Amino acid sequence: MTRWSSHHRFGWVSTLVITLMAALIRFANLANPKVLVFDETYYVKDAFTLGLFGSERQWPKDANPAFESGDLSGFLDAAAYVVHPPFGKWVIWLGMQLFGADSSFGWRFSTALLGTLMVPLVILIARKLIGSNFFAAVAGFFMALEGLSITLSRTAILDGILAFFVLLGFYFIVIDGERWWQRLRFTRSNALVLRPWLLAAGVSLGLATSVKWSGLYFLAGFGLYTFVVDFWQRGRLGLPRLLAVGQGFLNAATLLIPALFAYLVTWLGWILGSDGWGRTAAGTWVESLWRYHLNAFTFHTGLASDHPYQANAFEWLLSLRPTAFFFEKYESVDNCGLLDKCTVALTAIPNLVLWLGGLLAIIWIIGRNLKKFEPSSFAILVGFLAGWLPWVFFLERTTFQFYAVAYAPFLVLALTFGLHQYWRHGITRSNPSRNGVIGVLIFLTVVTALYFMSIWLAVPVPHLIWQMQMLFPFWV
Repeated sequence: MTRWSSHHRFGWVSTLVITLMAALIRFANLANPKVLVFDETYYVKDAFTLGLFGSERQWPKDANPAFESGDLSGFLDAAAYVVHPPFGKWVIWLGMQLFGADSSFGWRFSTALLGTLMVPLVILIARKLIGSNFFAAVAGFFMALEGLSITLSRTAILDGILAFFVLLGFYFIVIDGERWWQRLRFTRSNALVLRPWLLAAGVSLGLATSVKWSGLYFLAGFGLYTFVVDFWQRGRLGLPRLLAVGQGFLNAATLLIPALFAYLVTWLGWILGSDGWGRTAAGTWVESLWRYHLNAFTFHTGLASDHPYQANAFEWLLSLRPTAFFFEKYESVDNCGLLDKCTVALTAIPNLVLWLGGLLAIIWIIGRNLKKFEPSSFAILVGFLAGWLPWVFFLERTTFQFYAVAYAPFLVLALTFGLHQYWRHGITRSNPSRNGVIGVLIFLTVVTALYFMSIWLAVPVPHLIWQMQMLFPFWV
């Protein structure tokens, strides 16, 4: 395993090959379904008017058929009240600019691109946290075949975009941690230091928050992580731990100021205009924006309407209620290709091998850090908890399984980290045995991906195939 993975070209060749595979999966059949699925009905049309006016416009309730057929003129003059920040819709708008707002491929291009780029990001992160080219490639391979991430990459809604900028921010946090440890170890300086990689992390996590406010959970989690690790490292080196408090305040400012700046920049269309919803609600744009946010906060905290696919944070862990974005049965070769009749479905089902294996790895990492603190595995744990734990306090809210896509990369990283530790130490002393276990897990991941691939890619299949993919009655 290590002989050929230690070759100097293995790292970039494996990254290129795995990224190309991820791109093929995420872009294949991207234009289908050719209709707005699930919350695309909001975000795609909002992105279109956002690009035209700098703020969203209302649409009549029956606007979708005309919009899907290429008639983009159905929006109204009235400003639309939307409860998510604008940046994710600006990202969707970029794809529509490149390929046309009347193109379903254009609607989803940006999310597919960012979903693809998450794969090399996972490889880079794994290489730094694990220190192995081979296991970094394994992590990227797993990410390329993670079903929830695939589905959200192929759908023009906000959560896949959020996941990318969270992961990018985490990458900068990991680089910062590496550089900071080197500085402490070699200089043993007691001076407070402005850490530039935290500036980059602040911008990335500010952009994540500009997609959905849940990006704030990651900003807070990773900020706390830098303090905890600094506190531990100073104690390990015999340096005064009290200095970690001052450095912690500086780190917080280094993260928060660029995050706030990035967040406000994404609102420039609304700020510079005069006809966005609530723009003139108060004397200054700052007061008006604050009132807007208070309205949105009230909406989010009070959202408790029933939905057939709602699932709370505990249900996400075992994928008890995956979200069906699209389902249709056809009896026409026009929709079924080579089949006389077919079913086309798009459902955000995770790769169950990675999902459950990653969850077990998270539990193992918790136990590992309770015995002995380890910054690399603790970073993965913080990423998972930032994406999952806050939602435990909102069990009565209407939430969905696909929200978990934000922490999917951390399940992949946790599983890969655990596999690497098993390969190094194992239960037995036989390296071939360890290699075999890892090989079996990779094989099961591939088999599971092939089993669900048609439902991740909205490919027409006989209805029986779809019924077989619905493994449990509570999935239907």
